[in-house]
Amino acid sequence: MNLRQLRRICAAKVEALELPSPFDVHKFCGSVQRARCRMIHLALRTGSPSGLCVSTKAGDYIFYESHTSALHQEHIILHEVGHLLCEHSAASVSREEISELLLPDLDPAMIQSVLGRTCYPIWAEQEAEIIASLILAKVERQRRETVRPVPPNVVPVVARVERSLRGAPRRGST
Repeated sequence: MNLRQLRRICAAKVEALELPSPFDVHKFCGSVQRARCRMIHLALRTGSPSGLCVSTKAGDYIFYESHTSALHQEHIILHEVGHLLCEHSAASVSREEISELLLPDLDPAMIQSVLGRTCYPIWAEQEAEIIASLILAKVERQRRETVRPVPPNVVPVVARVERSLRGAPRRGST
């Protein structure tokens, strides 16, 4: 499958999603968990700019970086949700990696049995990245299309500006 086909498939998945308006990534994860009938738990972590999705019998855990911008955190979460929406299966990684990344104070064997960290093949990473980017693009379109009411205390100022703009000649016109 080429990138154009992959993008078309991802666009169809994103188009079918119901996004809360105004968009809130936590509310969106709530709607995804209801649609999938599986809990999604979001948790901050430090030490890496990327995210991590761990699936267990109890639900899905999305870990995302705490020391980055809100927009980057949102993108990380949406990337990991992309893995869930695409039902990606992942290859296991070592117990030591689990311990280092998630819970350095706990026994790695216990962590492996409880969480089982995974990593995805490159095509799955591309698919999840496209999903996240398309969701954010759709959110941005919704935000631009949303008409925000003018607060009552600003209505007179807005009315004066509108009147002055209607009466003012346009730049470059004679």
